[in-house]
Amino acid sequence: MRSKPKENTILEKIVMARRGSLAITKRISPLSKIELQAASAPPPISFEKAIASSQGISIIAEMKRKSPSAGTLDMSLKPSDRAQLYCEAGAAAISVLTEPNFFAGTMDDLVNVKSVASKQRVAVLQKDFLFDPYQVYEARANGADAILLIISILDPVLYKDLLELAKELDMSVLVEVFDREELEIAIDGNPGIIGINNRNLKTLETSLNTFLELSPHIPNEKLKVAESGMKRPSDVRLMGEHGAKAVLVGESLMRAGFDAKTLISEMNRVSIP
Repeated sequence: MRSKPKENTILEKIVMARRGSLAITKRISPLSKIELQAASAPPPISFEKAIASSQGISIIAEMKRKSPSAGTLDMSLKPSDRAQLYCEAGAAAISVLTEPNFFAGTMDDLVNVKSVASKQRVAVLQKDFLFDPYQVYEARANGADAILLIISILDPVLYKDLLELAKELDMSVLVEVFDREELEIAIDGNPGIIGINNRNLKTLETSLNTFLELSPHIPNEKLKVAESGMKRPSDVRLMGEHGAKAVLVGESLMRAGFDAKTLISEMNRVSIP
């Protein structure tokens, strides 16, 4: 199965470019090699338990050099240093952008973050645009504890296949949705974690109301993650008041520089009665 055809949006441009870069990667490292590396990788840390264990709202701290919505953030980013900062600040997990064309990420970034985070038992999420089983094996081979699956770019059958493969590799999966239709598809696959992206990946517009509108339709036994748009502790509190167990924060932390440590600490102190 292939990813769903899309109109000529920024999301489709990202996926098309990702297909091209993946084709090159496959020629350099065949699937058989990646499967062996995945099988010999150290056991993953449970991302699901990491974000569920906090009594408050867990912070998934993200790093990225740039993005289509934010532009350039930090092209001099040193992933291992950033990972250390996030761990010291108390992040429950770290999200690493590995998409090369629009986010300037690499698999080496994932490896470098994992080398730091694993020592402190902090889970690492590989954030990319996945549509091929090869990418799931590649994520595990390079140390990912969890992967992101974006319903918007996957047909239902492929989504379930990738979800099942990740489970076979003992990885957690953050399944991302933006609207009610995508949410119904996500729930049908029975994932443990569902993320609601407050940013429309077609228009790049962001609204925290997206989480507020969709959250009530997610079964209570699922872990709910709010993604994008949280800039301050009050935003985190709003998401928590509407069911978020965790929030994924990226742009605000990258713009904060070294002050990201303070911002994470402040967000960590948010409690919901």
